[in-house]
Amino acid sequence: MSADFDIAVIGAGPAGSATARRLAKSGCRVVLFERSRFDRPRIGESLAPGVQPLLADLGVWSEFRNLRPMPSYGTRSLWGSPVAAEHSHLATPYLCGWHVDRLAFDRMLTDSAVEAGVHFRPGVRLLRCVPNSTGGFDFNVADMDAPDSVGDVHANFVVDASGRSSVFSRRLGARYAVFDNLVGIAAQFDDSCANSHCYTLVEAMPEGWWYSAPVAEDRSVAMLMTDGDLASAQDWKALPEWWTALKRTTLTDARITGGKLLWGPRVFSAVSHRLIRKPDDRTSWLAVGDASLAVDPISGSGVIRALRMAQAAALTAIAVLSGSDEAIASYENDRDRECTAYLYERAEYYGIERRWPGAPFWQRRAPALQRAS
Repeated sequence: MSADFDIAVIGAGPAGSATARRLAKSGCRVVLFERSRFDRPRIGESLAPGVQPLLADLGVWSEFRNLRPMPSYGTRSLWGSPVAAEHSHLATPYLCGWHVDRLAFDRMLTDSAVEAGVHFRPGVRLLRCVPNSTGGFDFNVADMDAPDSVGDVHANFVVDASGRSSVFSRRLGARYAVFDNLVGIAAQFDDSCANSHCYTLVEAMPEGWWYSAPVAEDRSVAMLMTDGDLASAQDWKALPEWWTALKRTTLTDARITGGKLLWGPRVFSAVSHRLIRKPDDRTSWLAVGDASLAVDPISGSGVIRALRMAQAAALTAIAVLSGSDEAIASYENDRDRECTAYLYERAEYYGIERRWPGAPFWQRRAPALQRAS
């Protein structure tokens, strides 16, 4: 099979699907590649209040409400103090954030892209992608379930939305400024009280910090955020050790106690990094979402950043196809400024917690605070 498109988007997370939808609604011929078939758990179920206008602007607010998301009225935290603090979303213009099944949320955004005219190719992997003589790219793709079934795709522009793996950008020689080695080790439980847990819980510990939140009316997730080497040294990826670490918490353990394990623990990359493309790379592509700038979940801004960046990426791609020579450089400059602001913000968050200055996790984050002060 051979097909020609204006734009190929690689990765059907929020950034990729939102970018693809915007481009298709602008009249572009768009193909969206996704390695999975939405058949594995995804994390990131807590959405900040500011997601509402972004989903409305994307034209998917009704579809989002059809997922029956649970309202989140704030954050409860044990951070910097053994006394719980609360931050209410009621003070925001939107009154609440949301808890949602992330897999269903991502699938909804992809369905909205298809509804806009995007050609969706799930369950495929990239075998080859090279610049062609016309300034675009040639792809060879194969079905994950039938590796011998190779198809050819030609695109005039590429958007890499493949998340922290950044499969396309790496093949073009892009590198990353990496700021940490953070991972999330998550497990999901059934929870008959989930619909009464209308808040996100964050609890700092010497080994890192714990996050927990409802996923649906009958399920909740708990996740240990720590550094990858620390997780390996303590074997927190194994259920008995993960469970032992959970039992050292107070509010998090109380929230999960009694729930039946549904899946996990599973390890998810949460590394913070910023894409740096080769200085002499003038080919027609850009990265969006975590492939461009991946942030620490403590910021609570991952999906919001993805949706905002998708809008900028779509405008940039259209400008390039219209002949702009400066659009990509302008886009990258904006991401650099965004990255700098994020690093200061992250330093402020971690600087609040000073109870365990000798613990490796917190010790590693102290220099960032000193540089920012």
